[in-house]
Amino acid sequence: MDAYRVWTFWDSEVGESLARHAQPDSFHAGVLSIRVDGATWMQELQFLKEGIRGRLNERLGAPLIRDIYFVSGRINDRAVNAKLPGPPRARHRVTPPVPMPRLHSPELADVFERIAAASAKRRRDE
Repeated sequence: MDAYRVWTFWDSEVGESLARHAQPDSFHAGVLSIRVDGATWMQELQFLKEGIRGRLNERLGAPLIRDIYFVSGRINDRAVNAKLPGPPRARHRVTPPVPMPRLHSPELADVFERIAAASAKRRRDE
């Protein structure tokens, strides 16, 4: 049961930026599973894995975590994430960063605008 204290101090040990993209998911037989919301963060965490494990065990006061396993998935909306500022929400249509030729089909123009907006949002979220 002591290892489950990780949930209470995870954010302060890994930092707010990382905590927005990764959170403890489960603990079993010395293996802490961390849910991660993207492949880029998962790769970064692989490099930080041993340091995180060491800091968590130090905070726990015993080597309770023998390994960390990262799983891909959606991060739950938690209180800590709710208080962190997110990207600003656009209140109007996002114009594409690259000038686009005028399209004669309004439906096609709308599709391209939505693609450009989704691409801009993805860049902001990363």
